[in-house]
Formats: sequence, structure tokens, C-alpha cells
Amino acid sequence: MDLGVLLSLPVESIAVRAAIATVACVLLARLLLRIGIRTPWIRVAAAVMPAVAIVTVIVIAASQPRLPTLMVPVEARDGLAIRVAEGYLYFAPMVFPLLLAAWALFAAVRLARRLLVARAAYRRAFHDVSAGLVPGHVRDAALSVARRLEVPDPFVTVTPGVAGGAYVVGSRRPVVVLDADLAAQLDDDELEGVLAHELAHVKRRDNLIAGMLGAVRDAMFFAPGVGWAVRHLHRERELAADQVAVRVTGRPGALASGLLKVLDQGPRAGHACSAFAPSGGLVDRVRMLVDAPAAPTRPRRTVELVALIAIMCLAIVAALVIPSQVAGAERQREAVAIVWAALTGDTAATTQARAFDVYNRNSVDIATTVSTPAVVRYDEHSVENHQGTLRMCAIDPDACPRPVYNLGLGLHPRPVVTIDDAVVRSWQATPMTESVPSGPGLQMYWLGRVGER
Repeated sequence: MDLGVLLSLPVESIAVRAAIATVACVLLARLLLRIGIRTPWIRVAAAVMPAVAIVTVIVIAASQPRLPTLMVPVEARDGLAIRVAEGYLYFAPMVFPLLLAAWALFAAVRLARRLLVARAAYRRAFHDVSAGLVPGHVRDAALSVARRLEVPDPFVTVTPGVAGGAYVVGSRRPVVVLDADLAAQLDDDELEGVLAHELAHVKRRDNLIAGMLGAVRDAMFFAPGVGWAVRHLHRERELAADQVAVRVTGRPGALASGLLKVLDQGPRAGHACSAFAPSGGLVDRVRMLVDAPAAPTRPRRTVELVALIAIMCLAIVAALVIPSQVAGAERQREAVAIVWAALTGDTAATTQARAFDVYNRNSVDIATTVSTPAVVRYDEHSVENHQGTLRMCAIDPDACPRPVYNLGLGLHPRPVVTIDDAVVRSWQATPMTESVPSGPGLQMYWLGRVGER
């Protein structure tokens, strides 16, 4: 029995293109942010940009997705020949697209979990609202801020043990959840600032945008950099909501004081919708409120927007061009094969190689010192009859076993190897390194279609 598995990853796969677009967007966006983007909504757009690039690449490359393929060893001679330590294995794709099914299942589980968590938080918040345990001054402050922000009147609930002190769930029918201990510590100005911050998320539709970006992260979990984009979006939307709250209340110090009281409560368990969860970013937000940097000018905003669009276009072009360049003009590097393979088991049960049949038919009698002629034959259990040796002989005539006796007629039989047309049209594997492992292990090959070259 032959053991092995081969993962074929086309360099022009839609998955590879999406990964390149994400990495390029993240690296260039982080560089641009470090240089200095000051416009809040453009900083938020920098976090959304990787998701936009991924969707754009998927739409462009959807006609030729070139999905990764999982292959297993077969006995057919028209499979993909991979040389291992003792010979060759022939791989063919699995009939069932296992990798695609695994990706779909994993992504579906992640998306379902996200939906269930959001739904549970929303239902729990409405359950607390139905209890009606909301102080009158909290409800009045929330309605006053909502009118100034021109957002729908929110539902408000005050409950103990709220992670992060306060959060808002929902967009069309928002619910503001406030921790009971925090509400008791806040004065009127601080309470107004905290409520203005939460309702700023409603005005900016941050929950909807974060949910969409989270769904992209769940579906493209294999793409590096998506996690950074989500974390950056969370940080920037908090800073932007702080600025909106300050414009409405006109009291940045009151909001900063409320944030410090959240920090004094100490860390608690995280929450999917928590905006005030204590973290290193909370200190940065207080510093931003106290320092109050000047608003960027219109020319600067224009330059920052153009730079962000240029970065996204550059990342998309790189995702479309780099894989084609790696594949080569003759497509000799069309895919990367990651192989784990070994030759094991009893060779007697396997089909004998066609080339070795020819070799057996060329056995001849030889003269010896005794009167009885001897026939040169190999032991069927010897290493010369090993399955790997037979397969190597079929592929490489120089690897065929040699007779250990001097033949009487001076003949040196060699098998006549013929190749099916199907083999000519199959993949050709080129090792990335010169050495072949002496035992089972991982190997990497460049794959190319012989018939397409």
C-alpha cells in the first residue's frame, strides 16, 4: 500500500491572489498610518481597504479560480509522478473536492457563531429593556443626545456586570447597555459624554461595518492581515466616535473622565460589542481627547484620500500580476506541490510495471562451470522487485536493476519503455531543491502542464 498526500496550490489561485492583496494592503496601509493620516474617516477606510481589495480580486478572478487541489496516490500510469526515496508515486486528484468542502464548513461555522453571538447579545439587551429598570436621568440624557445626533431614539438599559462599562447593539433599533456601577459613579456631564460616544456608533453605522468586515474575516480566515484590519477598525472607530461625541457635547474633558473611571474598574471579560473595554487603546483615547489635535485641512484630506486609493489599486495590481510572473511565460511554475509520501507494504499485490515485463522476457541462459545451464532470474521478494524500483525503472531506464552475472552472449537487457499520450499531457513535477529525502517527509515541487508548454 502506498502512503502519501499532495496539496497542489496553483500560484494563480484565487486564494493566493486574495492573500497577496491583503498582505500588500496591510503593509502599505500601516506604513501610511505611521507616516501620518490624520483624517478620522480615512483612517477607518484604511482598515476597510483590505476587505475591499479582497472582494475586488475575487470578482476579477472568479472566471478562473484555480482552486487548491488535494491528491492521493493511485496505481494509474497517467497520474502525476513524484519521486520519493525508493522510487515514484503517482498522484491523482480526489473526486470529492475535500479542501473546498473543508473551507466552506469552517467558514460557515465561524459565520454562524458570529451571528449567534450578536443575536444573543441583542436579545439579552432587549430582555433587560423589558425589565424597565432605567433611572429617569439616564433615559432623559440618552434622548437628548439622540436628538442632537439626529439618530432614532434608543432603548436604554442599566444592568450590573457589563463588560467594558457600556456598549451598543443594533443599528436600526439600537440598544445602549450601561453598567450599573459605572452609571452610579458618573456625573451628568460624564454620563452625557459616554452616551454620546455610544450613539455616535449608531450614527456612523459602525456596528454594521464591523459586522461586514468580521464576516469577510471569517470567510477569508486563511488570508494574513485580516485580523489586523479588524483590530485597526475597532481602534479607529472608537477614536472617531470620541470626536463625534465631543462635537455634540463640547466637553472632551467629561468624556475623558468617564473613560478613566472605566479604566479604574479594572479589566473584565471582553464583549463583542464593547466599546469601553479597558486596553492600551483606552489610554490613547484619553490622550487624544486631552491633546485635541487640530483638524486636518481640506488639501491634506484630499492627499490622504488619493494616497489610500493608490495603495489599494497597487495592491490589486500586485495580486493580479505577481502570480502570472511567478508562473512564467511557459507556465513551468504553474503550481506549488507540497508532498508527503512513502512507499510501503507488499509489492506482490500491486500491478507489475510494464517496463519490468519487458525485462523479464529478455532473461537468457548462460554457460557456467557446471554442465547444467543456469537461468538468470531475480527473487520476487528481492529489492530489485520492490514496487519503488519497478516504478523508477518505468520512468528512468538508467535506474533499472542490472544482472549480477556475465551473460554468455554478452547481452545487457534493458526494458523498452513507452509513454502513453496521457502522461505527456499530465503535470510535470520539478523539485525545488536538488536533494531527495532519504525517507518519508515533506517535499516541494514546481508543477507545470507538459502539454501546455
